[in-house]
Amino acid sequence: MSTWDDPDERARPSGFGGDWRGSRPVFDDPMSWSLPIMRVARISVRVHLFFLVFVVVLLTHAASVTSDGAVGVRPTLLGLAGLFLVVLLHEFGHCIACRMVGGTANEILLWPLGGLASCDPPERPRAHFWTAVGGPLVNVALIALLTPLLGLTSGDWWGYAIPDPRNLGGVVQSADFGEDLAGWGRMFLFFTNAIAWFLLLFNLLPMFPLDGGRILQAVLWKRMGYTRSMRTACRAGIIGAVLVGVTALVAESTMLLGIAIFSGFICVLTARHVEQQRDFLGFEPDPAELASMEEEVALETVVRRESTLRDAAKAAGEAEIDRILAKIARSGIESLTAPERQALQRATDERRGRG
Repeated sequence: MSTWDDPDERARPSGFGGDWRGSRPVFDDPMSWSLPIMRVARISVRVHLFFLVFVVVLLTHAASVTSDGAVGVRPTLLGLAGLFLVVLLHEFGHCIACRMVGGTANEILLWPLGGLASCDPPERPRAHFWTAVGGPLVNVALIALLTPLLGLTSGDWWGYAIPDPRNLGGVVQSADFGEDLAGWGRMFLFFTNAIAWFLLLFNLLPMFPLDGGRILQAVLWKRMGYTRSMRTACRAGIIGAVLVGVTALVAESTMLLGIAIFSGFICVLTARHVEQQRDFLGFEPDPAELASMEEEVALETVVRRESTLRDAAKAAGEAEIDRILAKIARSGIESLTAPERQALQRATDERRGRG
C-alpha cells in the first residue's frame, strides 16, 4: 500500500495525518512519530514508532505462549524480517516507477499497516497508473524468483512454495527447516515468499487507497475524467473496507480491521475533498488539465522574463554607446580604453549587419 499527497491539500491523498516526509517528530502529528534508518538512492526510509511497538508485542507474545499451536520466537522473528523486506522493496518499487515517469519520490514510511511511499507523479493517468503498478511488480519479481526455488528444492508446491493462507502456521510447524543456519535461511525464504504472495493478492483488491484501487482510478481517469474516476474508486474502496472489516471481525484479525478502518476513512475523506473542490470551483477539475494550464502560465512567464531581460540589455548597451560617443566628443577617440573600443566596434558591426 502506498500514498500520495495530503487529502487536505489536494484531491489525491498522500502522507495522511500530516506531512511526515522529512519532518521531525511532533506531539500533535502521529504520522511524524518516526525515525530515519537508512537512505538509498536519495530515498529516506523511516520506521514509525508504532511499527517498533508492533514488533515488540509480537515477539513478547511469541515468547510467552507455550501451547502446542504456538509458532515460536524464531519463526516470528524471521516472519517479521520477511515482512520488513517485502514491504520495503514494494515501496521502493513505487518510488522507482514514479521517478521513471517523471515524478518525484524521496521518502518511505514503514508502519504497522504496511508502507507509505511519498510519491508525486505527474498529473497524468498513465503516470499514476505506473506509479501504482510499480509496487506489485516487485512482488511479482520476488514470487517469480522464490516460488520456483522453494518448489524445486523441496518438491512441495501447494501449501509450501505456493502458500495456503488458511494453514500458514501449520506449515511452519510441520516443515523440517532444520535448526542450523541453513534452516534459518530456508524459513526466511519461505516467509518472504508467502508474504510476497499475500501482499500482492491483497494489494490488488480494487479498494482505494490500496494499489488495486489506485490502478482502477488511473484506468477510469482516462475514460471518465478525474473526478468521476476518483468518486468511483472511493465508493469501491468503502465497499471493500466494509467487506474486509467483516472478514477481520470473523477472523479476529486486528491488522485487517485496522486496514479496513484506515482505508474507509481515507475513501470518505478523499471523496469529500473532491466534492468540496468541485463545489468551490463550480466545475469538476482535472489535475491533468490544471497542470497543463500551470505549465502554459509558467512558459508565458519565462518568455516575458526573457523579453524583459533582452530589452534591459539592449537599453544598457545603447546607454554605453552613448557614453562612449560622448567621451570621443570630449577627449577624442584616442582616449578610449580597449573594452570601450571593442564595444564600439560591436555596435558598428551590428548596425552594418542590419543595414
